[in-house]
Amino acid sequence: MSPELRQTIVHARTAEYSGIMRTVIFAFAVIGAALHFGPGDYSAPLMVLTLTVTAYGVLAGGSALDDIHALKSDMTDDFKATTYGAGVLARDILKLKLASSVMLGLTGLAVVLAILL
Repeated sequence: MSPELRQTIVHARTAEYSGIMRTVIFAFAVIGAALHFGPGDYSAPLMVLTLTVTAYGVLAGGSALDDIHALKSDMTDDFKATTYGAGVLARDILKLKLASSVMLGLTGLAVVLAILL
């Protein structure tokens, strides 16, 4: 794989991850607004939407981060020797994936509890 192709894929997957996170945060904000301004009773559609948004964020976001992590191993030795390459190698994408998944899961749990209570 050429460095240009690898970098193009990294940029695309990074943009997709950002889009996924932006969509999930917007959806949680809309659900929160519906809970705040709604009647306050249990809502099965909001519960399903919350679970779907949480699963989408964790799974799709995790997939994008897995691809970015895998692309780190495709760097050439010359690229790894650069300052930028060393910086890329130092980033722990799996920790970002864990933090992202935990935060989305906790947000989803908070919304589920808000729906139930």
